[in-house]
Amino acid sequence: MTKMEKVEFLTTAVNSQGFPKNRSYPEIAVVGRSNVGKSALLNHLFKTKGFVKTSSTPGKTRAIQFFLTDDTLLFADLPGYGYAQVSKGEKKKWQELIESYLETHPSLILFLLDCRRTPTQEDLMMLEWIRANNISTLAIITKVDKLKQSERVKQERLISQFLGEIPYILYSVPKNRGRSPLLAQIREVLFPCS
Repeated sequence: MTKMEKVEFLTTAVNSQGFPKNRSYPEIAVVGRSNVGKSALLNHLFKTKGFVKTSSTPGKTRAIQFFLTDDTLLFADLPGYGYAQVSKGEKKKWQELIESYLETHPSLILFLLDCRRTPTQEDLMMLEWIRANNISTLAIITKVDKLKQSERVKQERLISQFLGEIPYILYSVPKNRGRSPLLAQIREVLFPCS
């Protein structure tokens, strides 16, 4: 059972040959559109600042970053999808990289959605892929601090309808909200007997 007390960067992969060689740990894939807050969430989860590189430029992450926590759990931070100002060729490379990793069937997917945004066509494609491949998934609705409560409730309803049966957690890094429930859900899914 992981407590996120120790985290180490393992490797960066730009193709499947770069994936870690020792993959005996449960693996968590972190997916979502560009600028949804994947790196910020991981830094918050790991209790680190700047360890997982964040960027103010959407679409800058072009590889998969792998992190090992407590020598028990592997996190894969996947490139964000859906960023418009990238060539079609670059988008195709990212898509192939994401698919090549997801097809190795990670143990759990964290599917991030921005509370302020309506789910996109790319989000729908990701959701359909998740359902078709029957991989355990938790949705994380990020940046909930950016909306007033009435707007947040409305957006939460819309996103929960989009997600259907997939459980979700409301998350805010600045308000320190969501970390404990997320860790509890990860433990429940990956370490049910501990």
